[in-house]
Amino acid sequence: MRWAALVLLLGGSLLHGAEPNVVVLDSTDISFMHDALKRIDVPSQRSDKLDADVLSRHRIVVLAGKDLPLDAMSGKRLDQHLRSGGRVLAVGGGAKWMLQQKLFDASGYYPTGTTTFMSKFDGYHRLTFGYPVASPKENWTYGVPNLLRATDGPLMRLGPQAHSVLAAGGPFSLMAYQRFGKGIALLIGPDPQGGNEFQSLGNSKPTAKRGDELDTDRLLANSIGWLRNESGNLIPNPGFEVLTDAGPEKSHWELSANNGGVTSWRREGAPEGKVFVTLKRKDAPSAANLSPYVPIVVEPGAAYRFSCRHRSTGGWRVVVRHIRSLDDGYSKAEQKPIAVAAVADWSRFETELVVPEGIRYLGFVLQPAAAGEVSLDDIQLEPVAR
Repeated sequence: MRWAALVLLLGGSLLHGAEPNVVVLDSTDISFMHDALKRIDVPSQRSDKLDADVLSRHRIVVLAGKDLPLDAMSGKRLDQHLRSGGRVLAVGGGAKWMLQQKLFDASGYYPTGTTTFMSKFDGYHRLTFGYPVASPKENWTYGVPNLLRATDGPLMRLGPQAHSVLAAGGPFSLMAYQRFGKGIALLIGPDPQGGNEFQSLGNSKPTAKRGDELDTDRLLANSIGWLRNESGNLIPNPGFEVLTDAGPEKSHWELSANNGGVTSWRREGAPEGKVFVTLKRKDAPSAANLSPYVPIVVEPGAAYRFSCRHRSTGGWRVVVRHIRSLDDGYSKAEQKPIAVAAVADWSRFETELVVPEGIRYLGFVLQPAAAGEVSLDDIQLEPVAR
């Protein structure tokens, strides 16, 4: 299956048939990016400069590789391009240049040599869809494995304007984005397209590692798809159809029950797809809960539409958790319960959420509010158009 089709299957944006509005700036080691864009069926053009004419014809600018032919005036033009609605995908050395030009709210740390990172989800986002794969390399299920840093890309220590999606450990991010007026800059420190890996710091010959071999091409596909179209669900596996029995780290959903509560995956009579969830609470002390395994990356001040299909024999609730920092976790997060009335037949529940200032992640717990049973399917969290 081609990666573009896979992005569609997992809730991403359409890549096939889109206008070739992607331009890739020429640089050293840029061939890996061109090859990867061909593999994921993203039409693009190449340019040896970023003048006003090139930027006027291409909404998405890709900066990658090393030794980019850019100067301070290029930075000013790129800043204007972003603020007027353009998009920049800066990878590896491209991300390094963005930080050096102070075009992104972060500082960089640059380890010596090439490095492979086993990243960790800062939170679910459309950029993370498709991870972990069914059989991840080294059984890494916490984020995206085998991200090769081949072109001097940064580990980023973020300022307040940037939003991290993948963590490198400690205070560092490997993948983050920032809004500039109507535009977006998305920076990835490693090289999801692959690159030349050096096994030592001496005169060893490099080994070419492609993104399809590392299972990181899909991260590149997700990035282009999201930069083209920000709309769409932020919750992976919304209908519970993928890797249902593989555990919460792969299905993205966690079921919990105690004191006689019961949770179950149901495979007959689903209103969407083939699977839905049932939560049953028998009395006041019992509990049955459904929640995303990882919080969702959101933006302070932004509005989101939460919806799902449901039926129930008693009232139930959505407990929204406002998370400022992942260090706070669920236990310290402020809770905002939303009551939902019982309904006998499958119906759609929908509500709008506005993220308070300072909140960067949302968590959810769906649960019966009293004795009874609630069935749930097709859970969505979509950004409201700006």
